[in-house]
Amino acid sequence: MPARGRRPIAARTVVATAVAAIAALALSACGPDVTPRVQPGTSVEVAWSGELTDANASSTRGATEGNRDVAAMTRGAFFVVDAEGEHRADPSFGTATVVDGAGFAVRYDVADGVRWSDGVPLDAADLMLAWAATSNALSTDGLEVEERRAPDGSIELGASEVWFDVADSGGMALASERPARDDWARSIDVAFEQPVPDWRTALPVAVPAHVLGQRVFGVRDPMEAKQRVLDAIDRADPLALAPLAAAWSTALAIDPAASDPDVLVSSGPYRVEEVRDGRVELVANDRYVGAQGAAIERIALRSVADDAAALAALSAGEVDIATVVPTEADRTAVRDLDRDGATLAEHGDGSRWELTLRTDRAPLQSTEARASLLHSIDRRGLAEAALGERAAEASGVDALLFLPGTRLYDYALEDAGFPQAFGGRDVDLAIAERDSMGIAAGTSICVRYDSADAFAAAALPALAAQAAEAGWAVVDCGVDDLAAGLEEQDWHAVLHRVDAPADAAAVVERWRDGGLTALADPERELLLDEALATGDPEALEETLLAIEASLVADALALPLIEPTRLTVSAAEVQGVSPRPGHASLTWNAWEWGIDGGAATP
Repeated sequence: MPARGRRPIAARTVVATAVAAIAALALSACGPDVTPRVQPGTSVEVAWSGELTDANASSTRGATEGNRDVAAMTRGAFFVVDAEGEHRADPSFGTATVVDGAGFAVRYDVADGVRWSDGVPLDAADLMLAWAATSNALSTDGLEVEERRAPDGSIELGASEVWFDVADSGGMALASERPARDDWARSIDVAFEQPVPDWRTALPVAVPAHVLGQRVFGVRDPMEAKQRVLDAIDRADPLALAPLAAAWSTALAIDPAASDPDVLVSSGPYRVEEVRDGRVELVANDRYVGAQGAAIERIALRSVADDAAALAALSAGEVDIATVVPTEADRTAVRDLDRDGATLAEHGDGSRWELTLRTDRAPLQSTEARASLLHSIDRRGLAEAALGERAAEASGVDALLFLPGTRLYDYALEDAGFPQAFGGRDVDLAIAERDSMGIAAGTSICVRYDSADAFAAAALPALAAQAAEAGWAVVDCGVDDLAAGLEEQDWHAVLHRVDAPADAAAVVERWRDGGLTALADPERELLLDEALATGDPEALEETLLAIEASLVADALALPLIEPTRLTVSAAEVQGVSPRPGHASLTWNAWEWGIDGGAATP
């Protein structure tokens, strides 16, 4: 398949390490000449359902939606995924590049002048800590962590037992070799056991090494604290690593009654100034020297009880930005906001309702039988039955792996051909397919769903009526506990809400061995293996598109519609661009601006 506008992966040569350079960097590092973007006196209030509880959003305990919202504003990154699903590099923070040579290695190189908001340089010590924590390469062998995890999430460990309780290791789990380090260049070369698809985002610099070192080792000088962290990692000393790992995992909790400024240091365009009464006040980071400097001087994340409260606050002018799922009762409020000049952006949340078919139980064992059932369904009709007038606001979905509005979604429409295969209802074809397999009219199909899911419960009668016209007798198999219900053997299909996979690992997690469908196609299994073992972004895209085509050809699932959310921004607020997934609003807060505001000269 021809390349589609992707540039080749850059390559860099290996630089020799220079361990003794850390202290010198504190004297020599100076920031680049960056024009300030801050508009003096500007502020924005954001309706927020989260809570800031931990400064380490990469730990299991800290990986909450609220903490990730704040981390997106206060942590620099080599790459982020934008609203169109594309990886966006930030070379002003640093570069992540594949290194030429044997095996697969990536150089993570911090740009000159990058500092934490307390003035301490961000350097190779921070990268090494990020590697040690994310990879857990230095953890105690044979440690059965989940067996020791208490109901509150804490883990009982001995004084020399090492475990960084990271929420998601990603591809860094395959980086067990200690990286080569160049302290002068502030870079590390991470060698992976095989190519990994997520190498651009695999090393989140979530925790400042000097802050952690000061807390764990009791030293005040930040550069000495960094060196102590490096010593513990270099020597793989369990007595030093165990408290370091424990502190990385749990010691950065935030107490709103007594916030510790050391915990709140930032490497991003904003820093947390105050946490009080469910409200997080952020201010432009005056130590930030990158290209993503804040334009709005102050942003407040203000806790609201629910969507109704958020809309009321918008209408009253108490908040400037909110994301809601509007109901029929909200139509007047939304209309009035629109008339007042607010920006209304409808977008998906990264999920969709889907009908997934089981292949290991008659009568849906053949592709023709499954295609017959799928061809009997009018997806728009189901949406109207479930959502009423709101169905007009919901978006159709014609791909299993990709999100509407992304480049790969458009490619999938061409390559996998879902719209041509199952885009519209065809009762005559559905009957012919069923008859071709000798399946009698009136054959039962037990459809499992969560009885508490309002969409599924309302859509099922319409689904039954549609399928009946093609000779299928849909049986209501709703349950109170869907997970437990899927463990039983009496169902043929499940109507449920699923997240679109965010990355290759999520694709594999869902579709390995067929997932719920139980159809383990050997060729598709090879493609899944390939997706997890490529470091070439273009090759990964082609592999994912091939997986999509395989799933469509096997008639395994029918995506119905994508739930719609509404982000409302006050008339003067510019640049808000919601994306699916974590930090859906705040991921590009630095790009927000106030119409008519002027930057600091």
